[in-house]
Amino acid sequence: MIKSVSMKIICPLLVLILIAVSAGLSGCSCNKVSVSDDKINVIEALSSSDTEGYSIADRVIDFSFPGDHGPHDSFRNEWWYFTGNLYDADGNRFGYQLTFFRIALSPLTVARTSAWATDQAYMAHFTVSDIQNEKFYCFERFNRDALGLAGFSAEPFKMNVGDWYMLGTGDGAFPWQLYASKNGITLSLDVTPLKDIVFEGEKGLSYKSVDKTSASYYYSITRLATGGYIEIDGTRHEVSGNSWLDREWSTSTLSEEQGGWDWFSIQLNDNTEIVYFQLRYKDGSVYPYNEGLIVNDDGSTVKLGTGDIVLTVLDTWKSKTGVTYPLKWRAEVVPLAKTLIVEAAFNGQELDLSTRYWEGAVNIYDAQDTNKIIGMGYLEMTGYG
Repeated sequence: MIKSVSMKIICPLLVLILIAVSAGLSGCSCNKVSVSDDKINVIEALSSSDTEGYSIADRVIDFSFPGDHGPHDSFRNEWWYFTGNLYDADGNRFGYQLTFFRIALSPLTVARTSAWATDQAYMAHFTVSDIQNEKFYCFERFNRDALGLAGFSAEPFKMNVGDWYMLGTGDGAFPWQLYASKNGITLSLDVTPLKDIVFEGEKGLSYKSVDKTSASYYYSITRLATGGYIEIDGTRHEVSGNSWLDREWSTSTLSEEQGGWDWFSIQLNDNTEIVYFQLRYKDGSVYPYNEGLIVNDDGSTVKLGTGDIVLTVLDTWKSKTGVTYPLKWRAEVVPLAKTLIVEAAFNGQELDLSTRYWEGAVNIYDAQDTNKIIGMGYLEMTGYG
């Protein structure tokens, strides 16, 4: 996942936060009018060259845990990203996303003179995909790191945006609790890693350009045992399954010529995971730098570079917003000598919030036998409209 925000969206973000706080609104669903009709251009945000005063991801570092599970305030933006595919006892399947974003409002940390003062803001996205009924619920929240409205504490390990939170044991030990609730939709889960942390790119330094001038720090936990419940309009579903955690922080990660990306997280039934992102130029053609990982059953990894996964669009879908997304792909995984079909579990999983993108649950098939699901995952696509 390479989602982020930067100084180009700070003004609209602050407006959204102020409107939300003053009006008592902290969320909006995909089916309701947002607190703002303006759409934040994530691609422009990520390509900002205004990095003065911020830390830059420009060298390999030694990661340290649990400390690096927490925020890195000297970088402009950061996120904690959870997705998963879960089942209830009756075999009903649900997808979910819960993502927390931190956005620095200033590169300089100034002593606070007021309880309202802050140099950090937080945003969260929360979605549930009811796959059997093809219903998608999504919500968004903005708050500043002040008065307990949002923020992070090291002990107990907790991040919150309003009453949406992730909560660890002590200083960050697993399991972590995930919780979000809005408009009759509730997510309450415990997640515990089944595999160790893996580092994207060059030991966690993930480049986003051919000349290696844009990068982020990026690690993942590609399979977490998950249990808890999802409640939809008063009906509680006790669920279990697998989740995925992506962690990334940066100051600027895309070049001005880049127009978007397609990001795949795949969990195969044989206990293999694949993560891969494909960057695109503004004209839609493929940018010549892409990367990812194969995580084997034993946790060992195979680094993926440009051309190691050959992606071909097989089918598209046009949303109510008028944006056309490719929702069925052929993925030729060269190192595995295997070709997969990646297809949306259902089409309507577009988030039409302050920024518009498609992110939802997908089914994975062997291209030689498309009648049997051999895995599940999540697909994120930006820059299509």
